[in-house]
Amino acid sequence: MRKNALILGLVLAVGSVSAAAVVDPDVARLQARLAQIDSDPQFAGKAGLERLKASQALESLAAARSRQRPALLGIAEHRLRAAEAAVAAELLAERSAELDRERDQILIDASRREADTARREAERLRSRALAQQEEAARLAELAEIERVARAETFALAEQARAEAEQARRLAASRAREAQLAREEAELASALVAEALAADAPLPPSRQVAGATVYTLAGNAFASGRASLTTEANASLRRLAQELAGRRVEVTGFTDSQGETAANLRLSQRRADAVAAILREAGIEATAQGRGEADPVADNATEQGRARNRRVEITVR
Repeated sequence: MRKNALILGLVLAVGSVSAAAVVDPDVARLQARLAQIDSDPQFAGKAGLERLKASQALESLAAARSRQRPALLGIAEHRLRAAEAAVAAELLAERSAELDRERDQILIDASRREADTARREAERLRSRALAQQEEAARLAELAEIERVARAETFALAEQARAEAEQARRLAASRAREAQLAREEAELASALVAEALAADAPLPPSRQVAGATVYTLAGNAFASGRASLTTEANASLRRLAQELAGRRVEVTGFTDSQGETAANLRLSQRRADAVAAILREAGIEATAQGRGEADPVADNATEQGRARNRRVEITVR
């Protein structure tokens, strides 16, 4: 009798061990995918909430009864895909941020070189960063579409659709708020510009062969750039009010310092910037850069070079 009881105990023990060794293939497959994310160093610290939800869903699936298994399997697969998409999106966002930092550094370094080369490089990096962001947004959108489609067959479908609708409305509301903020900022900027122009003095002028020539000196622009200072902008807008309906010629000049080609490009950009402001006021304006041509003073002195750095507005 004791021998039979011992044999029976061994059989039960072997049976329990065999049952414990049985592994759910779906659980193993999903756990392997989650483990691949957790073990990859580049994914460390990313999408923590989504990964936690995926892990909890796998635990629920592993402990599920047979009739609960199909629904819990679908939820586990959906949450794992959401974790994978979230990790990928965060990784792309980090890369985008790195590219933004690279772009900023390139812009700083490029300030010591020709402006055209710097702008082209910055635009290339900006386009690449935008492409990365668009790809991340596309992946997130695809993940969301798949999530909604899968969830329609489960009891949580209504809740998922409601959350998606709430997120869409929130995004639309924030987009409207951002648009209103931009419009208010533009209006405020226009009002400030009008107020400054009303009190600003006109640029100095002289008569040349029956035409009136207004001059914006070199200090009207940021060094080496075509952007007008606040005072020069106000003075130019005041002049635009005086010349409404007239036709003008805008000519840019530089001193003889630096490369001739670079000076010619800088004079053209400054002439274009001035002409653009005049055109906004309804003035027909042409723009030409002359570079080092036609100096009005000796380039051998600092004072002379300062006088040669100018933009002339000729009214005939």
